[in-house]
Amino acid sequence: MKLSGIGRVQSGHLSRRTVEPREDGTHFLLQARDVDAHRLTYRTDKLIRFNPIMSRTDSILKAGDMLFMARGSRNFSVLLEAIPDSVLAAACFFIIRVSNEEVLPDYLCWYLNQVPVERYLIQNSGRGVHMPVVRRSVLENIDVPIPALEVQKKIMEMQTLEREEQELLNNLAKKRKELITTTCLRAARERE
Repeated sequence: MKLSGIGRVQSGHLSRRTVEPREDGTHFLLQARDVDAHRLTYRTDKLIRFNPIMSRTDSILKAGDMLFMARGSRNFSVLLEAIPDSVLAAACFFIIRVSNEEVLPDYLCWYLNQVPVERYLIQNSGRGVHMPVVRRSVLENIDVPIPALEVQKKIMEMQTLEREEQELLNNLAKKRKELITTTCLRAARERE
């Protein structure tokens, strides 16, 4: 199924002027710097507060939305699980809001970060330019396999376990390095 049949894709907030941070601002702006592309996470503790000039296409972010990084050499998707009130996404993002009840938002987000989508985007996006940009029509035409909801849940459970395993392996490697370094330093001191 095409992404356009799964949910609505819209652009982030396009400011007509420079965004000026204001203590008394009415909205927050989630920007590229608030998203970790490697860990596929986001933070909301340092969002800029500002007074936007709203357009009719602007949409306040809500839990379950996805942000898709449309600009730059690495395109990725991040699922918003908890988000404060009155947050807009910057124009570098597309906002994807799932409307098909047969698709779990976390499954869709996971799939959009997989190799088949990366290959599709490389083939169909403006590469070779100074700042590669994924067009909305290209994003909306991504083919997404839709297994049964139970299968989607199992895939997400496996992904959670894989993430936890990777975290444990990273911690183990860190502890091993500390042990080896401590042992080597102790051995070096014993010769003194």
